[in-house]
Amino acid sequence: MTKKYNLKPGKHQFAPGSPAIHDNDSLSDDEAEWYLEKYPHIAGLFDESDAQVQPEQQSIPEITEADRAEQLDEYITFLNHYSITQTR
Repeated sequence: MTKKYNLKPGKHQFAPGSPAIHDNDSLSDDEAEWYLEKYPHIAGLFDESDAQVQPEQQSIPEITEADRAEQLDEYITFLNHYSITQTR
């Protein structure tokens, strides 16, 4: 079966603050579509020959204060976990 989405060689980081763990062996097409929808900036990590990777022209969704607060909470949680693991 041919994959719809093919990453460039190597391991890649999709979400800010997350480790670089994604490669062609660990990423399904369904997962790639989900990540591309959530993080459109990662389109450049895929082979350019994959026409489906090119984001469609659409309006950029407005980020609400609640979204911003949730993202900030996630980032603070990550930093707290990282600082705890680094001091052990």
